[in-house]
Amino acid sequence: MDADLDLHQTVASRFVGWAIFAYVLILVYASLAPFVGWQQPRGITLFDWPRYITYFDVLINVAAYTPLGALVAAQLQHPLKPFVGEIRRWLLIVGIAVAAGFVLSFSLEFLQAFLPGRVSSPLDFLANTAGAALGAVFMLASFGRRVIHLLLVVRRQHFSDAQLTDWGVLLLVLWLIAQLNPAIPFFEAGMLAEQTASVDLTTGGTVTPYDPLFLLPQVVGIALNVAAFAMFVSVLIHSNRSSLPRIVVILAIGFAAKLTMASLLLKTPQLVSSLSPATVIGVTSGLLMHLFFSTLRYRWRAFWAAMFVFAGGVMAKLASVYAALDQALRLFSWPYGQLANFASLTRWINEVWPLAALLLLAVIFVSTKSDST
Repeated sequence: MDADLDLHQTVASRFVGWAIFAYVLILVYASLAPFVGWQQPRGITLFDWPRYITYFDVLINVAAYTPLGALVAAQLQHPLKPFVGEIRRWLLIVGIAVAAGFVLSFSLEFLQAFLPGRVSSPLDFLANTAGAALGAVFMLASFGRRVIHLLLVVRRQHFSDAQLTDWGVLLLVLWLIAQLNPAIPFFEAGMLAEQTASVDLTTGGTVTPYDPLFLLPQVVGIALNVAAFAMFVSVLIHSNRSSLPRIVVILAIGFAAKLTMASLLLKTPQLVSSLSPATVIGVTSGLLMHLFFSTLRYRWRAFWAAMFVFAGGVMAKLASVYAALDQALRLFSWPYGQLANFASLTRWINEVWPLAALLLLAVIFVSTKSDST
């Protein structure tokens, strides 16, 4: 029993550690993108109080660092371990989490002074630090520990204990984050264009989503990407568990998130973009392909998942519409700030995800013995 608990704590420690690493990268990107135009600043605005205070920006800055504080506290005091409620240890953990948020936020806000498109302020810095403190307190509170414990139990029950699985679970979380951008088509590349129909240069007419020359390449690309995603998930779960129900649940969560964000963020004419005929046919076809290849052994499932990721990525590049970021932003109906950062970050995650998944699957294939089931 003790050995089993130690194993679960080790798995939890690895997962939280990689989660911290991934989340720091997200914060760095969100704070410094697009990483161009570096120049010597005329002044360090980090020490100048802003003339105008937007409460939405304050809330976003607090919320952005809350997961970081929670993850740092989780690394120091895992939810699977009993917490000895000494006030000294409690304050120490909160202090370390606050210090992590303090150092990271101060560094990024200072670097923003060298980017003409970004504005740093002490208010952002204080909000970030407060968010890290809030996350740490949430983690140490009984309610927060129960929530994180539940998430770790779900990871332990439904996914393999292999060390590489932690990377895969993190990639699934990043995939779900990318789905929060409704301007990114489901299992396609690029972003939605402002127009819903394009001009056919050979006939002079318009090409609708139902035209075969427009529909078939998108269907093939989506089907390959869905099959790749389904095979990817099947590699991560326990070998004695059925993969299809879990794949359907993850897909449903991602699709529900995209539709929900579309209803909140997109203009009304664009709400149907996530329900295109190519999406419906492609998702169905990809799941049927998974049913055939899921009968293979573990190592060869990883191989075919990698093949589908590569083929689907190439097909998506050829068949998808690549709207410029400023053009895609015109599809949104969002009166508050941070929209460009959100759209850029999620698009970047969506573009890099296939490459990261392909690399992980290649490592799994090479490191797995040929007789593995």
